[in-house]
Amino acid sequence: MNIFDQIFSRTKVSPLKRKNNIEFEIKYQSEILLNKGFEIISGLQKQDHNLILYRHFYETPKEDETIIFLGIRVITKKGILYPDPVLKAFFNDEFTDISLADIEIEEYLSNNGYGSILLSTLIEIAKKRNINITGWISSVDSDHIDRLIHFYKKHNFEVILDANSSGSLKIGDLIWKNI
Repeated sequence: MNIFDQIFSRTKVSPLKRKNNIEFEIKYQSEILLNKGFEIISGLQKQDHNLILYRHFYETPKEDETIIFLGIRVITKKGILYPDPVLKAFFNDEFTDISLADIEIEEYLSNNGYGSILLSTLIEIAKKRNINITGWISSVDSDHIDRLIHFYKKHNFEVILDANSSGSLKIGDLIWKNI
C-alpha cells in the first residue's frame, strides 16, 4: 500500500484490548457505546464477526426523537473494524413517515449483511410506529445501482427509477409501506 492510500484510507483495524479475548472486547466496546449515549439493541454473530447493534437518541426521549442513527460495531479476532457501518434516517415533521437518508458501509465491509441488519432494524422501528419509510437513490450510487435495487427489493421496498434523471442528484425513489 502506498503512503497516500495509508493516509487517506478510512479502513482501520484497532487491536483488541486483550489479545484473543473477544468476550472482554464485546463488554468493553458495549461500555464505550453506552457511555457515549448509545443504546445497545443486540449482540449478534456473523461468521467470525461479533457485532454490537446500537442506536443513538441524541439526548432526547425515544418518543421525541427526530433523527434515527443506527450502527454496528464489528469485532473480530484481528480487532475492531472501523468505521462502523451506519444508517441515518429521520422522521418527517408529522411523524407519519421515516425518510431513509443514507446507509454508509465501507467497501471492505460490504457484502457481509450489515446493510440488511441496519435496514431490518429501521423497518422494525417503522412497524412499531405503524408508519412508512421513503427515500431516494442518489447518482453517487449509480456505479452499483443493480446491487442497490436487489438490496431494497429484498427488503420489500418499491424502487422507482427516474428515466429522466440525467445530470440529477436523485435517480430514483424508495418506498416501503407498513402493511
